[in-house]
Amino acid sequence: MGSPQFAADVLAGIVEKHQVVCVVTQPDTVAGRGHQMCMSAVKQFALAHDIPVLQPAKISLEAEKLREFQPDIIVTCAFGQILRQSVLDAAPHGVINVHGSLLPKYRGAAPVQWSVINGDKTTGVTILQTELGLDCGPMICKEEIPIEPAITGGELLHAMVPYAVKALLTALTQIEKGTAKFEPQDHAQATMAPMLNKEMARFDWQKPARVLANLVRGVNPWPVAWFVLNEEPVKVYQATAVEMTAQAGAVVQCDAKNGLLIGCGEGALRIDSLQVPGKKIMAGKDFCNGRNLRGVILK
Repeated sequence: MGSPQFAADVLAGIVEKHQVVCVVTQPDTVAGRGHQMCMSAVKQFALAHDIPVLQPAKISLEAEKLREFQPDIIVTCAFGQILRQSVLDAAPHGVINVHGSLLPKYRGAAPVQWSVINGDKTTGVTILQTELGLDCGPMICKEEIPIEPAITGGELLHAMVPYAVKALLTALTQIEKGTAKFEPQDHAQATMAPMLNKEMARFDWQKPARVLANLVRGVNPWPVAWFVLNEEPVKVYQATAVEMTAQAGAVVQCDAKNGLLIGCGEGALRIDSLQVPGKKIMAGKDFCNGRNLRGVILK
């Protein structure tokens, strides 16, 4: 059970070693200017490999359809639906989940992105038994992953794939052999990684520059960090924290040589790559060419 590209990449690792009798993914959606119906990455992979596909709006209401496939075990990975007990009981070995953090840290929808936003040095993958509740079941195995200083949330998710596949295949082998050890989580140590949204990606210039630089990385490629200039949103794809003293929100530099530098609550943020409405992504220096914004105070 899964939907995005990350889940499709993990599925590709599963089919190398196991028989996948069915794939469950989110319903097709309408997207783009042409309002075309779009399939999830997992559905595309499944169709290409002749794997049956289910796309219920709520899989928990259709658990009997799962039982018809007689699965030994169910794997979830970025599926996006809450499972009821009827689904957890649909296979003899229950449901296990591929989660992009070292649990109990970062339970929730966006663990990979929040690890970057918070400036962590390491993260990982946890394979856990799914129980009623949010990422709270016992853990089977983990893989630790270093977070490179300049990596984005999207890049880290892609880099996590081989670790996730390795951990998942290990867990499946252990469960099949009856050697898996299920370690309870310390719920007192749990932290949350809530779903991302556009409003949380907006710059607060009172925050330190390093915090904003991490935000830029963490919400790239979605929802993308942004600030308002001349009453229009400016998206920021790359930025660098600079040590200096400057007024929060003040444009310190804006020229084709030095680029766009904006003061923060601590230090300043150099905008290396940005996008204004109706234009392509451009370098900060190119944006500054012909613009005189020095001294402007951003909110």
